Amino acid sequence: MPLVEASRTPRSILRGMSAQRDPERAAAELFEQIWQPGLALAVVFCSPGYDRERLARALRERFGATPLIGCTTAAEIGPLGYSTGTLTGFSLSSREFSVSVHVIDHLQGYRSTDGQAIVDGMLGELSAQGVMPSRDNTFGMLLIDGNCQREERVAHSLHTALGDIELFGGSAGDGLEVGKNPYVLHGGGFHRDRAVFVLVSTAHPFVVFKTDSFLPTPTRMVITEARPEERKVLEINGERAALEYARQVGIAVEQLDITVFARHPIGVMRGGEFYPRTIVWIEDDLSLTFGCAIDAGVVLATAQPTDPIQALSQRLDALRQRVGTPELLIACDCMCRYHAMEDQGVTGQAGELLAAHGAVGFSTYGEQYNSMHINQALTGVAIGRKAVL
Repeated sequence: MPLVEASRTPRSILRGMSAQRDPERAAAELFEQIWQPGLALAVVFCSPGYDRERLARALRERFGATPLIGCTTAAEIGPLGYSTGTLTGFSLSSREFSVSVHVIDHLQGYRSTDGQAIVDGMLGELSAQGVMPSRDNTFGMLLIDGNCQREERVAHSLHTALGDIELFGGSAGDGLEVGKNPYVLHGGGFHRDRAVFVLVSTAHPFVVFKTDSFLPTPTRMVITEARPEERKVLEINGERAALEYARQVGIAVEQLDITVFARHPIGVMRGGEFYPRTIVWIEDDLSLTFGCAIDAGVVLATAQPTDPIQALSQRLDALRQRVGTPELLIACDCMCRYHAMEDQGVTGQAGELLAAHGAVGFSTYGEQYNSMHINQALTGVAIGRKAVL
């Protein structure tokens, strides 16, 4: 039976992190910070550098029957801002949060019609807990294998079934160099080709949000040849994709790398809003592989980066206007943003801003925002203090 110090005052939200490299010690240190009796949910984000089997076993032993989910990361976000090689997490008390968790297995066989049955079951579970789920009291969070290439289908079907209830999420990572082995944590173990979806109901004020630091330009490009099942673009404007992209952004093709892609984004315009589509690597045949669904005929807009600290500050200010200083800000932040901020030397500033607003989360291989799977954005939810009547 887990023990907690008698002097600890029960709180509805607990946040924590550990920089211990030994998985057993890291699990123990995080547990001491975020465990208390009566948890509705615990969530952890872990560096891929940990021995997964040892970490999973240590977390099982510590948290016992408490619902525990999470994923591996490109980098972590916690009380000290951005970090790598760490374990971060948070927990929600059942006194003020009602939770329904659903594991989505075998993503390669996921059908667009599956979302309705999943959501109906989860809404029914919340109703059985005495909740009447609505946009005002419920949000969804999706953690999904960052190498499954099914994020669009899953997010769209879940959001369609939810109606006006909003969702956000992130694709699990495997380090900052686009690794191939992201894992999702649930049921006491780490898994591939899976996702976990959570519905959270609460009387706390909250805002689901998306932010980036780009200003779209009038320049447009058309994908003229693609292999959408591989998220690969072969030609843009009738030219080899990498050559044309390099020409459009004024960079020599030999210089293209993930930092250039992060600093010179392209994306699609929908309803007057820019949705980035990240290029994750360049192939030997000068084709480009994207982090989101892509197809021939899609019109891409170029964008200019703006000051990332100013953009983040403005978004956080807007969130505070809505919910006050957040008790918790769950952050799913694209790893390309991390690369771009590192290139500009502002990662520390951004991390301080996030930490001051209660952020816990991770650098992702893609982000979900309502029905969309996107890149080079930060999505999440800001949860404020419950009003005292």
